[in-house]
Amino acid sequence: MKLMNKQTTSKTNGMPILRARGFTLIELLVSAVVMVIVVGAAVNYIAVVTQRSKTEQTKVDLAQEGREFVDEFERDIHQSGYPGCALFNTGANCPAHYNDSTMAAGLVYISNTKIIFEGDVDGDGLVDSVQYRIVDSAGNFPPIGTCPCTMQRSQVNKVPVVGALTTTGQGTNFSQELQNIVNSGVPAAGAAYGGGLPIAGNVLFAGGATNDAYYAAVTTFKDAPVFSFFDQNGLWPSVGGVPIALPQDYTTPAGQAALLQIKSVRLTLNLLGSATTGYDVKNGVRPVVTLVGNGRRNN
Repeated sequence: MKLMNKQTTSKTNGMPILRARGFTLIELLVSAVVMVIVVGAAVNYIAVVTQRSKTEQTKVDLAQEGREFVDEFERDIHQSGYPGCALFNTGANCPAHYNDSTMAAGLVYISNTKIIFEGDVDGDGLVDSVQYRIVDSAGNFPPIGTCPCTMQRSQVNKVPVVGALTTTGQGTNFSQELQNIVNSGVPAAGAAYGGGLPIAGNVLFAGGATNDAYYAAVTTFKDAPVFSFFDQNGLWPSVGGVPIALPQDYTTPAGQAALLQIKSVRLTLNLLGSATTGYDVKNGVRPVVTLVGNGRRNN
């Protein structure tokens, strides 16, 4: 028998017949194993990429939602105090007109977890009463339970109030909110951080550590105050050389003097991915995002 191009030649009734040579069983098995290895590696790579893509998308979503809230806050603070007393009562006693619905009093109340101010924030010619506050995971204000917490925003048209100044003289309409916030610090006097609420729940990976122990290992992550306040020099505001304590409001002369020293407000948001949909399925870790905005008062 003579081989010709991996084919065999024979004769039947005097005529040559070409017969193709096939693969052996071992060759087929080796090919199948190689194919399984290649396909398995490709599928595993695609799965890893998909998981990483989900995690990165969660970070993008957290950052985008938080940035929109921060940007709105900065715009609001920029308009606080407009239209102000100087436009109508030059040289007059401005606090005597704080209850007028046509005049914005500016800052009304400040603390590390809540701020109230007045101004025409949407350009419609009407003074608005705007409030931002942090509530805990159960919706309590002041926040006393656990985080993740929620930032709420209220905006209503200011109405005239008869009688003494009051921080509760205007209504509220909390129509906007930002979730997954884990910093809620209320620092002690003279401290920059401290007093943050614990982060509820346990980590999603093996080990059984609490979210508070794992994600708040760096205490500034949960102990950073949401609202911080600074004077024209970027320092903590003071009156007569004495740093102001929080909270402050405009219902007393001392409070009015303290609020006048504040020229900018810093908003700090530490966000943690959702325990249901916002975690890395490969390792169980939830992504974190930190956003900071500085709103400067111009009025």
